[in-house]
Amino acid sequence: MRELRLMVNEIDKRIISELQEDGRKPLSIIGKKIGLSSVATWKRLQKLTKGKWIKISANINVRKLFPKIAIIDSEVKDLATMNKLISKYKDCPRIILNSPFGGSNIITIMVGEDLPTLESCVGSCSVRIQEGVRRSEVRIGELPSYPSFLPVKISSDIETETAPCGFRCDRCQSYKEKKCLGCPATKYYGTN
Repeated sequence: MRELRLMVNEIDKRIISELQEDGRKPLSIIGKKIGLSSVATWKRLQKLTKGKWIKISANINVRKLFPKIAIIDSEVKDLATMNKLISKYKDCPRIILNSPFGGSNIITIMVGEDLPTLESCVGSCSVRIQEGVRRSEVRIGELPSYPSFLPVKISSDIETETAPCGFRCDRCQSYKEKKCLGCPATKYYGTN
């Protein structure tokens, strides 16, 4: 038997729009705006989240923490390498997008606190230097004007020595030369 899928309709879109404006907006206020009770709004929201149509989370104003951006287009040797690299960097606090992009390419968007740190990360511990990457093109610049808030990972456990990708800042030449602030997910971040 085919599984019935929840289709997002106009009311669902209005709920999503209200939450995108303010993810903490009370359901009673959202319901009043769209003509539903808070219970009906809650039920629709439950269907949207359980159906994995949306996820409610905190996004970071990247301009305040990470004003520099690098876009890295990497060609990898095969699908297995692509999947391995995407998995390896899934919890990196500097990567806001790491996605397959046609054929055997991965597009990575990385952020950094300043230009030397971002350049160091691109050259020392990013996807582009990994085994199985045939070539990479890198563009470094300022963040786009929109959107301001992005899903950057913030780590609360900073006692670890190893970054989520497996690298160790204390073994990195750029970090030792104070060209990089270190990985925000480790105890080395900002200590050099």
